[in-house]
Formats: sequence, structure tokens, C-alpha cells
Amino acid sequence: MYSTRIVNQRIERWVRSGQFIPEYHSVAECERATAHLNSLATFDHEADKLIATRDPNRRVEETLTADEVRWIDNETLLCRLDFRYWVDRYVWIKNDEDQMFRFIAWVSQTIFLDIVAEMEEEGIAIFLIILKARQLGLSRVISLILLHRVIFFADRNAYMASSTEDKTAKLFDMADFTLERVPWWMRPAEKFRREGKFLELFNGSAVTLQHGQQGTGIARGTTPTVAHISELAEFDDASSLIDSSLLRAMHPSAGSFLALEGTAEGINNWWHKKWRTQKALWPERRGRLRPLFLPWFVGGLYPKEVDLRSRPVPANYERTMLPWAKAHADMAAEYVRSTEYLRRRLGDDWQMPIEQIWYYETERDAAIREGRLNKFLQEMPANDNEAFQSSNIGVFDTETLTYYRDNAHRQPLAGCYGLRGPTEWLPERLQPSSLLIDRSKPVIPITAEWSGSTQPLYFELVPLRFDGWSLEDDSAAIDKIYLWEHPMRGFEYGLGIDTADGIGKDRSVIEILRKGSVYGPTKQVGEFASSKMNALDSVPFALALGTYYAVEDENGERRQPRMAIECRGHGDQAQNILRMLGWWNFHPWNDRKIDDRNPKLDRFHKIGVYTNAWFRAGMIEMLTKMLRDGEIEICSPFFVQEMQSLEGDEFSQSLRAGFGGNDDRIMSLGFILVSLYRFDMERFQTARIQAYSGKPVAQRQVAKSYAYWPENWQTKNDQGIYQ
Repeated sequence: MYSTRIVNQRIERWVRSGQFIPEYHSVAECERATAHLNSLATFDHEADKLIATRDPNRRVEETLTADEVRWIDNETLLCRLDFRYWVDRYVWIKNDEDQMFRFIAWVSQTIFLDIVAEMEEEGIAIFLIILKARQLGLSRVISLILLHRVIFFADRNAYMASSTEDKTAKLFDMADFTLERVPWWMRPAEKFRREGKFLELFNGSAVTLQHGQQGTGIARGTTPTVAHISELAEFDDASSLIDSSLLRAMHPSAGSFLALEGTAEGINNWWHKKWRTQKALWPERRGRLRPLFLPWFVGGLYPKEVDLRSRPVPANYERTMLPWAKAHADMAAEYVRSTEYLRRRLGDDWQMPIEQIWYYETERDAAIREGRLNKFLQEMPANDNEAFQSSNIGVFDTETLTYYRDNAHRQPLAGCYGLRGPTEWLPERLQPSSLLIDRSKPVIPITAEWSGSTQPLYFELVPLRFDGWSLEDDSAAIDKIYLWEHPMRGFEYGLGIDTADGIGKDRSVIEILRKGSVYGPTKQVGEFASSKMNALDSVPFALALGTYYAVEDENGERRQPRMAIECRGHGDQAQNILRMLGWWNFHPWNDRKIDDRNPKLDRFHKIGVYTNAWFRAGMIEMLTKMLRDGEIEICSPFFVQEMQSLEGDEFSQSLRAGFGGNDDRIMSLGFILVSLYRFDMERFQTARIQAYSGKPVAQRQVAKSYAYWPENWQTKNDQGIYQ
């Protein structure tokens, strides 16, 4: 029905069976024939039947000539076998200005139909989960697919639903508008219609209307063959209505069709999780639903000529374009390049037209001024990650999040790695699969030799394939080491480590931070997250990454990066093993409040981080202030996602990740941030120097300064023995 190759095969089978050879006709020919056939009948509303104009006492079919019957048989067959033939010649719709016109597919609708055709050629169930921007025409074309099934195929059980009863009625109105204008000789008579609930045709097919606020599951107790479910992010209980009912009722077959579609509404809700799951599973063919995201710029509406007349593109716009508008265009181009179905349609070298960039800039500027930027980004995203915005009042405003999201997108990735090492320290389950390794890039060897009482441990950072952030979602990023900067001599680095149980509930995370200096701001230079590692599993990763970022200072002395490890759970076990392997530079824990008189920073009775209430509050306060003020260069888009989910708790007056969100990356970065900066006045001095107007920072004659760790019992002597 959707694939040209499949259509041709079915026509060949039809002809081989001894039937007539169907003939394709042009749109003009179909218009003339339809006008003629429509003149042969009038509809008597009182009698609810067609009246033949040639002889009112006979059925219309009995008054047709042999040529007219052949035409009807030819067109009915082609429309049944070829969906695109039908929509191009016999489908009438209303446009956004409420005018009736023949359906002409937009680019977005053509891309969608191409995807459907691919799945038909594979002989698999056409089950789709569709994340969309506004006004792409996808609800329209999906409703036409549903209508085509019930018109031309007998005994089809179709379901249509939106988030509310009223929205379902509007969704059905689109299909009903077309149904009412299908030629009388093509449309099956209606057997039964219950207003707003049900439509049954004489061929045994039916359309049932339901909605996302009903108390029982959609299609419960039936077996649908085709379904269109819209605005899923707004459903009251999608898990019960869809997962437990509709998806259980629909049995995959080559002839079944399911479209779950909607725009993004909030984060960490059912729709967001369903999208992320299917996006992660489909490439390995482990998912049931094929994910499809179509961004706003592939639609047929933006910008219209009337928009450009009222808001013309400035003559010098290429020079005056705002940075975030250019960043959006760059993100869009990257998404097209990394998405096969978009690249195939738009081309490898596609760039957003300047008219669309200008339109985006003006619309977003208005959204910023009106305080609805998060809603705007949901409806006009460059990629699927940008589409999901928090609907709650978060710690960071939308402009701040957008700045960090855009900045993370622009940051060049120095490398994506897995870790290999001795299996007695690094089990095979934590080492990268050979299928993920990028053998065109060099391996980075690491020798951890910090204790005179143990043998050196040899690790390797193994390059992994990386095809752009648009293909790396949060689930795909697990167990990968992302580095945005390799270690450089003279800088100071630190590792924040939040350990987990390794059973999928939370994550073990290592954040690598470069401490700010006059030569560069505080910067996130590395990140690693895993949901299958416990505290002890994190030891080889902490040791290898810590060793890699142990660089020489100006005196040629190799300094260990500070490790700030959460020890309230089981992190103290990992920390103890690292100590025995020769690591000595850990966060010094002082359980006195910072307002105590004359704090002695070199006097502490334990090491590590213990997140009690006052430490967590102070850490989050420092982290949020530095992020709001742009004092930290964030490179990870996954860290920005956690920033996005961080919300205030009005009852406990504390901060937490929103429902379904994570804060492991936030906590890890906060640990090392506090450890490096809590009592460091140079942070403020550096900020003043960086703000100095005049020569660029790199050209100023400012001496580097290095952190000083006071000699204490953590420090090793020449023989590597703790004092």
C-alpha cells in the first residue's frame, strides 16, 4: 500500500490471476471522471439513500454503462492497493485557513510515508512512536491511513484516541471531513454511527473513539488491527490505558498499524520514558515501536510568505545573527546529518535556510520576553533531546538551561572511551564490547603505580564509536567515558565520585573537573556513569582516570588529583582500596560547621564525603550559584538534563531531582567542587582577573598558582609508606 515495490508486486499478482490490467490516470483525468460520476447520483437525506439521475426508480449501479463500471473497478483497485494514488487523487482536506483543497504531502508527511513504506517492505508490523513538533501534518496523514484501511478493507477494527474526549472528536473530524467527500462509488455505506463514539461501515470495518481520561484501558477486550493514539503526554494514566491494554491487545502482523504520537510535555513522565526506551532499543531490534522524530523545520508552514513580508529578513542578517540562533541552526544540521531518514530526504550538506533561522530567532525572542521559552522549545526543537523541557518550576530558568545545552552541543569531544584492564580488577562485564570499539583511533595506555608495596596496574582507554550527541541519549551513554579535555601540564584536576548499588536504581558517576585559573575557567573535562556498577566496581575506573589526570606542576612534580568520594553508602570501601593502592589525596572531612571559630583545615579525623543535611545544602548552594553565574564550563548534555530536572521542594525547602529524574551527576560534580573551592579565596581572585578588560587572558603576564595540600598523615614518605 505504501511501498512502490510492494504495490507493483501486488498489481502483478492481480494480473497473473487473470484479472484486468489496471491503468493509472492523472489527477486531471480523475477529476473529470469523478465530476461525471457524481452527476449520475444525488443523495436524498430524508430517504438516506442515493437517487439515480438517469432513472430515479433504479439503483444507481444499475444505470451505469460498461465503461463507467470499468473505470470504477479500475480506480477502486488502484486506490486499495496504492495509498499514495488514493490520497493524491481522491482525498480532500481543510488547510490551516479553513479552505478545502486536495491533499498535497508536505516534506514531513513524505518522510513519514517513506518510513512506513520501509517497514512494509521489511514485512514487519508498522508500530511507531512519533515525537513531533507542532504543525507537521502527521496527525492528518495518520488519520488518512486509518481511514484508508476501513474504507478499502473489510473487517478492520480501528481505534482512534486523543487525550480528552473533545480532542478525540476533533481528531475524528479530520478523517470524517475526508470521508464525507470520498466519491459515492468508493465509499462503503455507513451501517451504524453513534455520535462521538463509534462508526461502523457495511464492509464490517469500524472506528471506535476513545480518550486518555477514560477509566478503562483502550481497546480492552478487543483485538485492534489499526490504531492512532495522539497527545500521549497528556494522558491521565498512559501506563494502564496503553501499556496494559492497547499494546497487549494489538498483535504484531505485517498488516497491523499503530501510531503513538505527540509533542513533548515535561520530562521524566510516561511519554518521555517511553520515547527514551524505544529509541534505545530499536537500533538493536529489541524494541516493539520504531521511534520517529520530525523537527519543526521539515514541516510546510514555517515561515510563510506573509510572515516574511511582515518580518523581512534583514539585509545583513548573516553578520548580525544572534549566537543562539546560529547554534540552533548548527544543531539542526547535525541532527539531519546523523539521522538517516532525514539525510536521505534533505541531503548530506543540508543547512537551515536563512529565512527559517530568522523566523526561529524572532519567535524565540518573543517567547523569552513573554516567559514561555520552555513551551517554545518543546514545540520548535532542533532534536528530540531539546524537545523535552521541564514543566515544573526548576532551580535553573529556561534561559540558563538553554545556554548550557547549546554550550554542551558546541563543545568538541576529545574522545569517547571504554576502560580495559586486568580482569582481577576490572571484570569482563565492565569492559567494552568489541562491537563498540573504534579501531581507527589510538588506545591510551595508563600505568597506575602509586604504592611501593603493590605491582603496577596497567589500563587502557579504548576509543568507542561516537556518531554525535543526537544519537547518544542518556541510556546509550551508560558505561562510556566522555572526555572533553585531555590532561594538560600545570593545571589542577579533581574527581567527584558518587557510588551506587549497581542494580539499576541509581548510578555510579565519576565527574572530572579542571580547577579554574587565570588561564581558563573551571571546566568539566570528563564524565563516566554506570547503572551496573557498585562501589567496589568503581575502583579501577577511579584509579585509571585519577592516574591519567595526575599531571606535573611547574616544578615537575606529579600531583594526584583530589578525589571526593561519597562514603555514607559503600564508597568508604572503594576509598580504602584506593588508599592501599597508594592514593592519598582525598577530601578531608571536617564535620564542624564553617562558621566555627578559627577552623583548622589540616585537622580532621576522617576522609571522604558524608552528605549530611548541612553539607548537601551548602554544596547545592555553591553549585547552583556557580552554574547560574556561568563560573563552570559544562560540557556534558546529560549533566544539563539533570540540571533541568532539579527542582525545589516547597515542603522541606531543599532541592531534589524531579519525579523520575536523576541527580547523580549533579552530586558528583558538587562533591569535587566543594572539595576544591570551599576554602579557596583564589576562586574570587581568578574571577576578577578573568573579568579584567584589555588583553586576552592567554596574553597576560599572570603567574600560575597551584593548590597547596598541607603535609599531614595522608602524605606518603619517600618509601611510599603512610605517615
